[in-house]
Amino acid sequence: QRCSALRILYVQKDVEKKVQEMLTGAMKELQLGNPWSIATDVGPLIDAEAQDAIGGYCREMEARGKVVAKLDAPEGGRFVAPHVISVRGMEEVEREVFGPVLHVATFAADKIDAVIGAINARGYGLTFGLHTRIEGRAQHFVDDIHAGNIYVNRNQIGAVVGSQPFGGEG
Repeated sequence: QRCSALRILYVQKDVEKKVQEMLTGAMKELQLGNPWSIATDVGPLIDAEAQDAIGGYCREMEARGKVVAKLDAPEGGRFVAPHVISVRGMEEVEREVFGPVLHVATFAADKIDAVIGAINARGYGLTFGLHTRIEGRAQHFVDDIHAGNIYVNRNQIGAVVGSQPFGGEG
């Protein structure tokens, strides 16, 4: 439940299968449990209301056939298991889900401007991250994305309090 956590991942179609395999493999390594344990990757949600809302959203997406991968939640506590949900794009994500839910959309390499337009039109704008080896593509996104924080080829969470500005638009 971190404000800068990744909520939607756009993946270029030609690497979709490889990324999905890596993502599913990484999910299987996650440890869910007590947040005081150093081994825990995913702890409980903040309250019962968040658990009900996010759990209900995940059940709805599963009923619609949108869940690509999920883990099992621990018994007891306010847990919602991590879910990967397939979407057409940002326009299909009706609200921000502050929990262990990742939406994944694919795009054709020549449709970059449509991706930028969809992201900007949604109105979210705290954090944006991009991974690419193409310098011109990175600059294109940096110039055109409406976000308070833009990270290129690095983790998108972890701004150092008091040292790095943190804020967004949207």
